[in-house]
Amino acid sequence: MLSLRGRGALLAAAAVAVPLHLGLAAAPAAADGGKPGGGVTCPELVPDCDINAEGGGGGGKGEKPKPAGDPGGGGGSAKCYIEWDNIGEVPCYDADMGWFNPVGQCYWEILEPQPAKDAADWEWGTAAPATDAERAKGKVYNVTCPGGGRELAGGSTWSLNPPPGFGGGPTAEELAQEAIKKMRLLGADIGSAPKTGKTGLVGMPVWIWNTKAPRTWGPVTASASAPGITVTATANVKKIAYTMGDGGSEVCTTAGTPYEKRFGGQPSPDCGYRYTKTSSSQPGKAFTITAITTWTVHWAGGGQEGDITTTREAEPAQITIGEAQAVAKP
Repeated sequence: MLSLRGRGALLAAAAVAVPLHLGLAAAPAAADGGKPGGGVTCPELVPDCDINAEGGGGGGKGEKPKPAGDPGGGGGSAKCYIEWDNIGEVPCYDADMGWFNPVGQCYWEILEPQPAKDAADWEWGTAAPATDAERAKGKVYNVTCPGGGRELAGGSTWSLNPPPGFGGGPTAEELAQEAIKKMRLLGADIGSAPKTGKTGLVGMPVWIWNTKAPRTWGPVTASASAPGITVTATANVKKIAYTMGDGGSEVCTTAGTPYEKRFGGQPSPDCGYRYTKTSSSQPGKAFTITAITTWTVHWAGGGQEGDITTTREAEPAQITIGEAQAVAKP
């Protein structure tokens, strides 16, 4: 049972906490001061937290994140302190007690499983929400307060919002975004026939392709980690949308086929175009080809998986198109 006295008023105000009489035992107190915490997995109910993808340690579904001082955890700069009893610096996360709340200086952890809403011993304080629907928006937490002679005893409490300090690291999807940054994905490396410096003809086949490399076509794989979770993401190109500079466009779902002389005047088998006018009126007397690459990224980690779509622009390419002139014989 959570007993609110003295400093407990500060804790309740900060976390909108309501004491419950559930007959639930508090988690054991910390054995020692430990080390400062670092980037950790965003806990449930925390939509935003700073990404710290340094460090390692994969975590499976249902596993608790490792404490920041654990050898499998990552680095970081967060520091947490208990001011009384000369305890001093403590881990910002403890595998047994949860996340350190600097207001009240206790550890909070979501109680699993959550008590049934209609349980006979579900007793609410006067500040509790009036309806079950409102109560369901919050969570019951187990609160543990290390140190002897504390003004606030540990126990169980309901809170509408996570208390200060609850969390400190990324969600699995945020780590996936961090992995995407590491990939340094690019837009298409545009190749064309006729190539820059050569002149094509109105109505004749134009070949377009993306010079394939991992960062322009895929697959590219990268991982990002925080204590207790590692997310691995793999990116592949879904399509490339070319804007041809004359008002027309072409969408290719392959990288395209690089042109070779042996193909002669054949059209591209998978990514081609035909111009219906010359480029003589364009700046530099050439059409500017631009392209947007759509990448799909599948990620998995921490017992979750998902897909992210991202786009990249290509460096523009130039293509000159002329018109065949009939030469009259004398």
